[in-house]
Amino acid sequence: MSKRASIIDRCKKMYVAALSDGSDEIGLRNVCMDSRIAPVTKNRTVIGFARPAKLVQSAVRIPYNETQLEAFMKIATEAKKDDVVVIQMAGATDCSGWGQIMTKISASRGLRGAVLDGTVRDVDETDKIGFPVFARGRHPGTIRARLDIESIGEPTVCGGVTVHPGDLLFGDGDGIVVIPESRIEEVLTAAERVVATDKWWGSMLDQGKDPQELHKQKPIP
Repeated sequence: MSKRASIIDRCKKMYVAALSDGSDEIGLRNVCMDSRIAPVTKNRTVIGFARPAKLVQSAVRIPYNETQLEAFMKIATEAKKDDVVVIQMAGATDCSGWGQIMTKISASRGLRGAVLDGTVRDVDETDKIGFPVFARGRHPGTIRARLDIESIGEPTVCGGVTVHPGDLLFGDGDGIVVIPESRIEEVLTAAERVVATDKWWGSMLDQGKDPQELHKQKPIP
């Protein structure tokens, strides 16, 4: 099993809150994206490695250059298997930074999801594919003449968190955490301890044990 596959497999046995707690445990702060970036698709879990991109507002009164869409497609076409697309949309909520065509391109190449600091469209079609998308909401408008590519594969800020290529992205119904590539092992190890404690608490409570006494043995996670 590859290193990436192993990391994803470990994450599948956990949940985002455990990684957030694990990050706190090792002193790693600011790993949680803005809570307003949430699942817009039925598939509410995304695990993979960051493929960041940044969009900027298009220049006013300049005809749209279709080569912008050619560049935009490279976000997916030049990505690696198990990447998660992460797009900063420069605060735009009057258009869509993701839709069914990008979903189909991404899914066919083994990408694992998309996270956008902005709005998206074609959610019903995306749901048919089962591709997870997290965003601030939905908007049917095109990005043509509204947003242009500034960078692909360079660090960017999404949901208040700086995202570098290769960082671990894990999102579920509680939100999204971003774990720097160099700290993934530390965080996963700490998060696994959190999950073990959660399971212990659940088992003890199911047996009718006194929560106050349990807290003396193991502090509540």
